Amino acid sequence: MLLELAMAGYLQCNIVKREVVGPDLKCWYTCIDGTKDFAKTLKQFRCPDKLYVDRPPLTWKQRKKLK
Repeated sequence: MLLELAMAGYLQCNIVKREVVGPDLKCWYTCIDGTKDFAKTLKQFRCPDKLYVDRPPLTWKQRKKLK
């Protein structure tokens, strides 16, 4: 329960694609509000299945503009 309370202010994103490019591992995510996010690390590490972003989700009106 403590973890849930700590993550309450963050937007959850799920992994969509992993790609190794040179020494880097690139990770693409889709967030629950429909936006996309990106992260990269060295290829000896791995991409987390869930990424928590410190920003509020988009409103329904803003989501329609993205499409």
